[in-house]
Amino acid sequence: MNKWLSIWGIGQDVTAEDFTKIKEAGFVGVEVWAEHKHAVQHFEYAQQNGLEIGLHLPFHDLNLASPFQAVEDLIFEENLKWFKLLQKYNGGHAVIHGGSAMASEYREEAEALLIKRLSVQRAIAREHGVELLFENQIPDGLNYMHIFPSSVEEWLSILHETNTKACLDTGHLAVLGADLRETIEKLGDKLVSVHLSDNDAKSDLHLMPGEGNNTSEGLEDILQANGYTGPVVFEINPYKYTLEEILQHPSVKA
Repeated sequence: MNKWLSIWGIGQDVTAEDFTKIKEAGFVGVEVWAEHKHAVQHFEYAQQNGLEIGLHLPFHDLNLASPFQAVEDLIFEENLKWFKLLQKYNGGHAVIHGGSAMASEYREEAEALLIKRLSVQRAIAREHGVELLFENQIPDGLNYMHIFPSSVEEWLSILHETNTKACLDTGHLAVLGADLRETIEKLGDKLVSVHLSDNDAKSDLHLMPGEGNNTSEGLEDILQANGYTGPVVFEINPYKYTLEEILQHPSVKA
């Protein structure tokens, strides 16, 4: 397994020594969390330790499906900064969230905006040598707002319409209730990165693999059967685990 670690899982207080420990534990890459206060420094730490680099773009207050032009302008400005930084450090991919319609009644208008913006962002990312990855999400059970994407079918449709690659979050998929093997088969060569965590199939808990309902059971075999060799990014809850607990976990040592 091509093991990576999301730096979100370490928390805000990250040191250069942490990256050395990550490397020594057998991880080959890290996904920098852009919303960390010192995220820019984390690129340097990763490079110093010979780790491959990806990025999770910021998404709180940055709704890609927002009806407001000012929000679009801010998203494009912020993301361009990160694309340039990824290019500087020879990073490979950037994960993006699709945002949501402000109310489910506005779904069609919001989806049109999302598709337009995602297409533009994908093109800008590629101009900087970065592959933009659209991540699957969990639907709003209340249906007050429509979260993009709220189903595997909607996800696949947007991926194809925008010519964008995919990041599969196994925890999100488990809460959605979709089948892991079938989804990976449907994604085919669209799948470029996997976010790995466990949960109770009800909430997005970001537990270590095997500490929930074992929702990603058989993942490695499924990926191998489908010819997938890309990153499997452990995206783990920093409010439950320490870095040492993550690095010593049996799923990491396997």
